[in-house]
Amino acid sequence: MFSSVKNFLSRHKRKFIVTGVVVGGGVLALQYAQRKLREFQEAQTREFIQRTRRSQHFESTERTCNQAIMGVAPALCDKILKRLNTDIILQQIRELPENKVELWNELKVQAFTRLTTLVYACSMLVVSLRIQLNILGGYLYKDTVADGQTELTKENQQRYLSLSQHLLDEGVEKLITLIERKVREVLGQYELKQNLSLADTEQIFWSIQMAVNSDVQDPNSTLGKYILQDELDYPNETELLTKMYTETLDMLESDESSSLNTYNVSRGFSIVMDSIADYYYEPLKKTGMDIANENSIALPSTSKSDLNVATTTTATTMPNINSVQLPLAKLIPIVNGLSGKPFSVNVRPASLSTSLVTLYLVSDKVKILGANVYEVFSC
Repeated sequence: MFSSVKNFLSRHKRKFIVTGVVVGGGVLALQYAQRKLREFQEAQTREFIQRTRRSQHFESTERTCNQAIMGVAPALCDKILKRLNTDIILQQIRELPENKVELWNELKVQAFTRLTTLVYACSMLVVSLRIQLNILGGYLYKDTVADGQTELTKENQQRYLSLSQHLLDEGVEKLITLIERKVREVLGQYELKQNLSLADTEQIFWSIQMAVNSDVQDPNSTLGKYILQDELDYPNETELLTKMYTETLDMLESDESSSLNTYNVSRGFSIVMDSIADYYYEPLKKTGMDIANENSIALPSTSKSDLNVATTTTATTMPNINSVQLPLAKLIPIVNGLSGKPFSVNVRPASLSTSLVTLYLVSDKVKILGANVYEVFSC
């Protein structure tokens, strides 16, 4: 019996070897495939958890960013209102002095400068803090998933965030100086008695915007110079803090930031023109003196014809606002009033500065910029 079994095995030796190799290889292949499948599933799970964690961290960063912007905006707007305070000029005008025309011309410059500065400064604040806080958020996220200690201590975080204080000090002063110079150049071509249509008023703001954007100190393309100081002045600053400063400066002066600021400013002036357009309906109901009395300001010497509103109306048709013309002297109190309201959150109707900040905050382009910055610095 044993000899027959031995002979059988001997005769089919090669078959048994091949079968064993095939079966063993199949088992090994199955085990390898199962192991790789588990590794793939574990990797997918880790990636999903990491992606979810990063998404939640980004959303938290965005909320913090919005809160920070709404917290800093009142200080920025208040700084502009104090720096370009027109109350003294208004009081002098009410006293009907001999140099009334000169005072009105100065009020003209100050009012347009203040409104234009708000349009630019609010955009600069939103874009800069969006970049800065998402850079910081990216670094903080990497610290949560990295092993070991990190240089990004609480002290370094505070130092980094305090860099934006430069905008509230030297930055806004530099911005006002630039815009005021451009406003004087543009408005020097317009007389107080000159009648302006809504399109003419829009042309004034467009000219101011083009004059500012074409300057070598254009805040859109040199945003970093207005937001950050020229160099760090912290003693014993760490290498990481210096690196973050450089990265922030690069992001602020990137083409993406420049184009976004330009886009925001254009949208901001659209909001301004929408607000001014409401006042172009008023002359259809009131005379120039009525509006001047409401503002408690004596208009400069104008003839009765200067105060007439040019309109195209009939008894059965609505007036065409594009045909309405207002003297520049009547437009100045309107511009001054729009820019003179302080930043407010829970007050209705919202001030112009509040509308501007809100407009920039909800902009899809601003959100995309923040997401791109976070993605770069969190990976």
